[in-house]
Amino acid sequence: HVDITDNVRHTAFTLAEVLITLGIIGIVAAMTMPAVIAKFQHKALETAFKKTYSSLMQAVLYADPESIPDITGGGVVGHDSEFFQKLWEKYNVAVDLVKAGNIYTPTNIYKSEGSIMTYNKKSNADVGCSQVPTFVVADGTAVGGMYNCAGMWISIDINGPYKRPNALGHDIFYFSIDNENRRLFPLGTNKVVGYWNFSNKETYCSRNSSNVRNGFGCAVFALQNKCPDDDTKTYWECLP
Repeated sequence: HVDITDNVRHTAFTLAEVLITLGIIGIVAAMTMPAVIAKFQHKALETAFKKTYSSLMQAVLYADPESIPDITGGGVVGHDSEFFQKLWEKYNVAVDLVKAGNIYTPTNIYKSEGSIMTYNKKSNADVGCSQVPTFVVADGTAVGGMYNCAGMWISIDINGPYKRPNALGHDIFYFSIDNENRRLFPLGTNKVVGYWNFSNKETYCSRNSSNVRNGFGCAVFALQNKCPDDDTKTYWECLP
């Protein structure tokens, strides 16, 4: 046998070349990872929304909206009516967030986690009439309901008060019951709740709105999976 190893040229990367390659990989990862993470988070919110909305629909049917009296006049009526009591029966409530004697203000849990934000997360949201969810259920989501400001409000927090972003149109959504057909409907339609009509998306569901109730009209877009600011995108991929 003839030894030809002396004719073989051995090649390898230099340390500088390895460091340059790793640097390029790091830059690419830094540029792409935020988008990948955001996409994952938005997909998680979409899945949680569908699940929480399905549970709410079942609970409303169980509670029988036909039993709800017409909502007239102003002022506070409360969250413990016969309809709401039956609604909560359908949920496996794990934590009651209601503070005794002070049920008409945002709960301490939401306050301690930071104020609820508007849809574009540029300011604190005004949830005075609608209030925040008051019960955390076994799966970690949260629900609430209130007769207030001459209207009935039903709220859901699809990942619960302990997880961010706690923002309208992201993980917190509002619904109501139609006085005429006694059906659950998402805020953002032309239907009026109390003194409010949230159908103006430029005001109540837009990344460009500075209104303190920006996000109240987003539930209808979430159900339709349509971006309020861009017709070419889905609701969840265009979250601010």
